[in-house]
Amino acid sequence: MTDRNIRVQSLKRGAVEDQEIEIVERKGIGHPDSICDGISEAVSRALAQEYVDRFGRVLHYNTDETQLVAGDAAPAFGGGEVVEPIYILLVGRATKYYDGQPIPVDSVALEAARSYLRENLPNLDLESDVMVDVRLGDPP
Repeated sequence: MTDRNIRVQSLKRGAVEDQEIEIVERKGIGHPDSICDGISEAVSRALAQEYVDRFGRVLHYNTDETQLVAGDAAPAFGGGEVVEPIYILLVGRATKYYDGQPIPVDSVALEAARSYLRENLPNLDLESDVMVDVRLGDPP
């Protein structure tokens, strides 16, 4: 048997619901997790709308796996500059053909992501500060 360096210890305080206050972490809109979640939701809404507009119903898709690779920045009080762009990869699955018709899921996803960034991170230059790529597979 492998010897593991794991310890479990009881916490000696009341339940959270019995405490007068609870301290929680809130990630801001510019946090990588928040950016990915926001983009994923925007892509989901856009794909669902595209499917409904074309076929009257939502087809199979799964777009909750957005990845963000940090760039590099030279921050300064009240500003700064992006030295290396942020790389965002939209991944998952989306139905690309239905009833013999192609569906432009990659361009729909890309526009939804860029629209989300434009609206929520207005100081980010979408031409030079960020690269957005799409790799959506077709579900089996």
